[in-house]
Amino acid sequence: MATSRLAKIVAMPLLALLCSTLGGCGGIGWLAAQFAPPKKVEPVYRMPSNKKILVFVDDLLAEVRYQPIKSELAERISERLSQHKVAASTIPYDQLAAMMTATSDFRRLSISEIGAKLGADLVLYVHIDKFSLKDDESGPLWRGELHTTVRVVDIKGGRLWPEDKPEGYPVPAVDLPPEESSSPNHGTELSRILADRMAENVARLFYEHRVPASEFYK
Repeated sequence: MATSRLAKIVAMPLLALLCSTLGGCGGIGWLAAQFAPPKKVEPVYRMPSNKKILVFVDDLLAEVRYQPIKSELAERISERLSQHKVAASTIPYDQLAAMMTATSDFRRLSISEIGAKLGADLVLYVHIDKFSLKDDESGPLWRGELHTTVRVVDIKGGRLWPEDKPEGYPVPAVDLPPEESSSPNHGTELSRILADRMAENVARLFYEHRVPASEFYK
């Protein structure tokens, strides 16, 4: 406790000095945020408890060339849903992939029917709206982008969430800065980064978490 009070005593004059140095207090909020504790963020939607969840990553309206992004994203989301106790359990992606291969009329099935056939209670439907690794396929410049929308569907009652957005809830996009690389494996590595960051953005919609206070000052 004494150490914390001492830190505040030292920090406040320093912030005041920096404020005056910056020519005003416009930057004081940003500076104060650097010393503030992480902020608690409530879930956007609370999943029904004790449910088996199928994470179904789809590209129905914007087919992607690099198909592994779907399994990578689904597996990472499933892992986080289990880790943070959003799901009692999840359906492995390879079961969904096997069903796609074995079912000739797969695209005629509803999301609820797909979930029911695989033994899920709920389906977290993740649609890839945009996925890109390069603006110019022939050039050396890489610029990863991944945009998704999500829906929660009950296998018996249909769509649970979002009630007011039939097309799905827009997840914060992942847009990576441009970079040059001639590595033949760079696209695979970039795809994994995109999947991992998007999985975090999707999963965080459903559980309470904390983020640095500085993220609120942007």
